[in-house]
Amino acid sequence: MVLELKDISKLYGEIKAVDSVSMEIEEGEILGLVGPNGSGKSTLLRIMIGIIRPTSGRVLVNGEELSEGGWKDFKRSVGYMPERVSFYDNLTGMETLQLFARVKGGGLDRIYGLLQRIISEEVLRRKVGGYSKGMRQRLNLAQALLNDPDILVLDEPTSGLDPVGTREFYEILEEVRERKRLTVVLSSHILGEIEDKMDRVAVMKNGALKAIGSMETLYRGLKIPLRISITLRERDEVLEGLLQREGAIDINYKNGYLLASVPWEKKLNVISAVMEEKERFDDLSIREPSLEEVFFGVH
Repeated sequence: MVLELKDISKLYGEIKAVDSVSMEIEEGEILGLVGPNGSGKSTLLRIMIGIIRPTSGRVLVNGEELSEGGWKDFKRSVGYMPERVSFYDNLTGMETLQLFARVKGGGLDRIYGLLQRIISEEVLRRKVGGYSKGMRQRLNLAQALLNDPDILVLDEPTSGLDPVGTREFYEILEEVRERKRLTVVLSSHILGEIEDKMDRVAVMKNGALKAIGSMETLYRGLKIPLRISITLRERDEVLEGLLQREGAIDINYKNGYLLASVPWEKKLNVISAVMEEKERFDDLSIREPSLEEVFFGVH
């Protein structure tokens, strides 16, 4: 199932929450949607799955614009985990999931094994009013998976989870993806957490889509340099001069390391030249640009 947005805009009065966004979400991929608070991420996600309608533009599923009946069928294949969800505090976790299952037209048996990984039976027997924020997020994930969706839309899914819970969240997501060809759209402002988990990243600022592509495509396009780190016993002017001659920039020392930025087109030349002087240093590493660097490089 391919989801396509064409020139989507959404106005609230005079405020343009989403401004002429076009993108295609490929079947089976994980697309990360990143941007600061107020950038239009949540609004775009809701438009994407038919919760709200755009002021202008079109949403296409497999190349077709959906009718009212088509939207109903499409929503049965979607799991949605909103950033903020309201549960009935007087219901237990299990009663809450049973309620969601009736609304979605399914049953807990479809994901029962997975459900036990997400939230324990002991916790499900307790009333939701006594849940911590992290437990509410686990319940939120469970309800999103109840209908065994083909498309899973996650809005700030790890908000409120501790590091262990965050790791388990991504393990569960991978378990589901190993079982079926699941398309995932995940919104987050925690850039370091998601950068190695996405197939592609879409960067939004002020309601507009500023960039979309794989991490490598983005930082190559933005010409963000690599960072080389050389472990030294002492300051080495020979290596400094070598790096400078081969096109490295921002050369400096920090905590026993010789650091430099290397333009992409100079990468192989720099590595080859440095390795010819390998007796002069203990170790060498090259770091590709982070998602944070990509994000701040997009204007």
